[in-house]
Amino acid sequence: MTETNTQTVNNSLTVNNGLENVLLGNNATKLGIFYSGASPELISLNWIPLCNYYKSNGFVTAVVDMPVADAFRDGGFDIDSKTLDEEEIDLLMQTMHNEGDIEVLKDCLRWGRLYGGGLVMVNCNQQTDTPFNPATIYNKDVEFYALDRWQCMANGSSMQTAKTFTLQDLAIEENSLTIDKSRLFIFTGKNLPYYLRNQLQGWGASVLESVVPQLDQYLKANRVILELLDEAKIDILKIMGMADLLLSADGEQAVKKRVEIASAEKNYKSTLVMDKEDEYEQKQIHFGSIDSILEKIFLLICSSLRIPYSKIFGKGANGLGTGADLDIENYNAMVTSDIRVPAYKILREMIKIRCYQLFGRDIPDLVIKWKPLRVLSDIEEQQIRTNKINSYVSLLQTGVLNKKQVAEQLNKDEIILFSEEELENLDNDNFEDLLNNE
Repeated sequence: MTETNTQTVNNSLTVNNGLENVLLGNNATKLGIFYSGASPELISLNWIPLCNYYKSNGFVTAVVDMPVADAFRDGGFDIDSKTLDEEEIDLLMQTMHNEGDIEVLKDCLRWGRLYGGGLVMVNCNQQTDTPFNPATIYNKDVEFYALDRWQCMANGSSMQTAKTFTLQDLAIEENSLTIDKSRLFIFTGKNLPYYLRNQLQGWGASVLESVVPQLDQYLKANRVILELLDEAKIDILKIMGMADLLLSADGEQAVKKRVEIASAEKNYKSTLVMDKEDEYEQKQIHFGSIDSILEKIFLLICSSLRIPYSKIFGKGANGLGTGADLDIENYNAMVTSDIRVPAYKILREMIKIRCYQLFGRDIPDLVIKWKPLRVLSDIEEQQIRTNKINSYVSLLQTGVLNKKQVAEQLNKDEIILFSEEELENLDNDNFEDLLNNE
């Protein structure tokens, strides 16, 4: 009796009931679902499909390019230095724009987002396989080139340990060139854990790596919609005695001929003549719920990319208008952390090299100031200017700042511009009147 009860209990524990697993939970089932969504394959290693998707799919192009373009909107940054005067700063900025340095950096960031690795190479009057020496480039030609990780590969087990890289380019006479690492500035894209980073040889991952399931749903949905559109209207022709007809020797040909005659009559005369025992029916597919299904897929993609729906698809999602400001703030935070922060080091090195070329020296107090990502309306800008002026008037009246300090701050904020002579000749009364007039 005891053995029978034990056997019954053991058997009850091994019952594989699908409904029970759903309701009560099953560790094996949970892990199976979890593992099924964690493919070991890396799309970042398949650079040819990535290249073709970027070429032919406007959505992928927008995902890669848009954050980079927004990070450098309206020039992206300003340069400040106490060592350089205004004319020298203007010359530096003008040279960078004329030589296309910003576009080179943007290309580097784009390839980093697409492939998981982008590089900027400096080319000057030195051998490329020797360490870079900025002291010899004064008044010499200096060029920057944007490369991707598949065009410039590390000569070593990983990108971090390699001392030289091999550039492969058909534009080069020898088709390949050895480059010292000191001549390269690297953007590695999205960083991954150690296990996956080893497979990528130290490079980062494509920005599309984390949205492969959602992107697959998006592409499948588009294909299904096109197929449904092709079959939106289906004609059903019921032929009397069709089963017996197909059993005859030439029955299949007779059925095909009957259908062809019916289709020709309907298309040509808009009238269908049939035997009274035959039946004709037309069914039409309705697409009322497809928009909502697609929108859910789009929102999943946007949440994975941290890019607002309106930025990718050009309009706000239904019912999401009230959160537009929050979406843009989250997007701006992503642009800052994923684009501007890693780009800062590369941009600073490029500016330092231009300083050696133009002025023959390093500028230690060089400051890069990013421009605001948020686009303000005229009313908002005027309100900010007014608030700043009121704050400066209050600080001036309480004696916290003197008139020269306030004027310098106004110059810095580009609210009121003063020359050195004007600063010396200002008195407190006229200065306050000038502020109040603004």
